[in-house]
Amino acid sequence: MKKIPIQTLLPNSLVSATVFLDDQFILLTPETPVSETLLRLLRNWGYTQLQANEGLKVRARTEPVATDMPSGRLPDDSEEPSNREETQKFYSGILEFTHKLFDAFMKRNIVPIEPLTDQVKLLVNMMRSHKRHLLDLGGLDRGGFSYIVSHSVNVAILSVAVADTLKLPFHKMIEVGMAGLLHELGMFKLPDNFQTANRTLTEAEKRALLAHPLLGYRTLRDLGFPPNVTLAVLEHHEKEDGTGYPQGLTGDKIATSAKILAVASAYDAQTTSRPFRVARGGHASLLSMLQDIRKTYDEQILRRLVVTLSIFPIGTYVELKNGCLAVVFEPNPDDFKRPDIRLLTDESKSPLTSYPMLRLIETPELAIARALNSEELKQLRADRILPA
Repeated sequence: MKKIPIQTLLPNSLVSATVFLDDQFILLTPETPVSETLLRLLRNWGYTQLQANEGLKVRARTEPVATDMPSGRLPDDSEEPSNREETQKFYSGILEFTHKLFDAFMKRNIVPIEPLTDQVKLLVNMMRSHKRHLLDLGGLDRGGFSYIVSHSVNVAILSVAVADTLKLPFHKMIEVGMAGLLHELGMFKLPDNFQTANRTLTEAEKRALLAHPLLGYRTLRDLGFPPNVTLAVLEHHEKEDGTGYPQGLTGDKIATSAKILAVASAYDAQTTSRPFRVARGGHASLLSMLQDIRKTYDEQILRRLVVTLSIFPIGTYVELKNGCLAVVFEPNPDDFKRPDIRLLTDESKSPLTSYPMLRLIETPELAIARALNSEELKQLRADRILPA
């Protein structure tokens, strides 16, 4: 008899030989499918290994795959369905709030501090209660709002998440969130085509664009915003090596809040499709940013973003080293390379009829081999191996 880890058994699969709980007790026979309930009980009872004869094989059941799953979204049976609905409602609300905020600024040159503060307080509380759903930005509906509105909201969300990971005090998180929502305010002092251009800017336009942090800073300073907010807006395009703008600051001379905005803004920009640029996946974007660590981004802040999102952010489709396909479900703060995942197929790429959650931190024999690219996802969906 050979000992096998319980992770060898996948929900709704069949075994080629009898599996024993111990030397005498039969747990599974070849005609009995493995159930998710059985696996959960084994984990609850503390079993990590079972026994079987040499050459045991596990295969998916040959039955139709359920087709009633929501398009593009895996069933989330580990939490109340209301959590995602609440997150979407909040996200739609903060998009609407930001749109009206910018509209009021353009028409009346005002940015009310108190309502903005209250909105960011709601964001901080939402981050603490619905963090996983809120960080799944790719799964949230942006509702047709302009890029500058959705980008500002996403930067605020990511900045608050990083500030939370850094364990900044509550009032600092509020300031970072406010700066995130307002970091592009100076863009509205430039001609309209800078917000609406669906093309790469000309060299002359790029030079003019360099003024927007300073314009935003002056506007917010004159409106009475606190220095930590105005400095973050002023310095969010500065770089560690001094090649940023508008002041060419280096390293320690850049405000921490600005460094947080810098990584949040860069990540959201890279992962968002624009008419003139195809979006990168979250994993590819983080790898690209890590190549610029110490040159463009502060090392500690960027690593905090990676810890917050994991190197494989929520919603990333991955292939495990054993050949199974999975989707990242939740980051693991103790090991950013080993997030919680939902298994989608077995080792032979046969789709599963249920999607068990697996904590990679508890399964050292399993690991993510790579993230799947967009072309692979397109083909796997066309072949009905992954949900459409």
